[in-house]
Amino acid sequence: MSLVITSPAELYTVNNQALIYTVLETLTLADGYRTVIWVYEYNDTTANEIAKVYITPNTLKYSHLDLSTIVKDRLDLDVAGTTQGAITIHEAEGISVSTKATRKYRIDFSYYTTAGGEVASSDSKYIYLVDGAFQVSAGYTPSFADYYATLTSAPYNKVFLTDRFPNYTVAGAGDACINWKMSDDDEGVVAWIHDSLVIAGLDTKVRIDLYNASGLLGSEALDITSLGGNDLTDTNTNQKIHYLGVGPKNIVSWATYNPVTNTDWTYYTIRLLQNRTTCSKYLVVTRECEIKRGQRVQLAYTNRLGGWDYLTFDGFNSKSETKSDKPYLKQIGDWGSGTLATGFTSFARERVSAQIQSTKNYSLMTNRFTDEDYYCLQGALRSKNVMIKFVGGSEFVEDNDKWLPVNIKDSSYQIRDFGNAKIYDVKVQVELAQEIRC
Repeated sequence: MSLVITSPAELYTVNNQALIYTVLETLTLADGYRTVIWVYEYNDTTANEIAKVYITPNTLKYSHLDLSTIVKDRLDLDVAGTTQGAITIHEAEGISVSTKATRKYRIDFSYYTTAGGEVASSDSKYIYLVDGAFQVSAGYTPSFADYYATLTSAPYNKVFLTDRFPNYTVAGAGDACINWKMSDDDEGVVAWIHDSLVIAGLDTKVRIDLYNASGLLGSEALDITSLGGNDLTDTNTNQKIHYLGVGPKNIVSWATYNPVTNTDWTYYTIRLLQNRTTCSKYLVVTRECEIKRGQRVQLAYTNRLGGWDYLTFDGFNSKSETKSDKPYLKQIGDWGSGTLATGFTSFARERVSAQIQSTKNYSLMTNRFTDEDYYCLQGALRSKNVMIKFVGGSEFVEDNDKWLPVNIKDSSYQIRDFGNAKIYDVKVQVELAQEIRC
């Protein structure tokens, strides 16, 4: 027997897209012929078999396997900041390293016949996956190369795993920048693939430049390892996603020039360097002044590319709680007494709740969304992990100033896409994904 195998590129791509492996048997098929495919997942350097598939070839002697049906739920973006301990990832100070946001897989191929039985694998393919999704409209084998830190000349690769577009222009960084709008108390991380074994990544440093209305206030370039990251050549393929705390509240801990030491800041830029040479697009964090119409809310979601993204709602956001119970009628009185009447009082409870359930809901509003924000909102509706943070407010309120998991309850929304429309009214309903104890 002789197998010819075609497969996706043996580099990084997203796990929730069509990952089609095609196997052709070039010789005559024997009785009972089956293509046999083993799938191995690596935990650091250890390969563990997670699936074994037998496929009957079609009449042209081809067998097809979509790997995504096996691996799509096996990767998870980090919620806890591993380097800094058990904190929420969005609060990361410096760099936090992933635990299972990237995975290495080996796919072995062979065949089975009635006469000869199962033959040991004769060929292997490798693939490296991040937790994301491409749509069919992106094509059969969409390239992920724009997210590799492998270019050191303009226009550079995007590199940062964010849904936001590299179409922003700012002084000091030019055009083709990625823009995140944040206020002084906002938190957040940006993710990228930090690796030189598979994709020959070049990123060794992070550079930050802080500006005010008059110009540059200061800048510095810091080693990725000094901020808590791994070496580029680290062999643990589970730890290739790195998260950098880039929110105004995050950078205070690692940047010399920051919103605390320079209260008149207007924006700062973050980029990856190969020593002194840029090797990523610029991420620009633009200062957004709060509008005190209501309590400001950040919504974080795991995006299409295997990173975290953020939306801000600054309208009349509200909280509500709905209670339901299952009552029963209890005979009043004290059954342990000599007579029933001795335990019969005016405040005796006859209607009793056997079970009380309570659900907390949030109504988020804004009228400052752009087309780009709507694209991110689409990603949030499709995301399997969404979190919320009510910024500020009373310290005694149980859901203020902490990141909590939520489910978006809206099943659909409508965009009126007019060329001259610059502002949209947006309302999103979310529900706390935690049990309320009563």
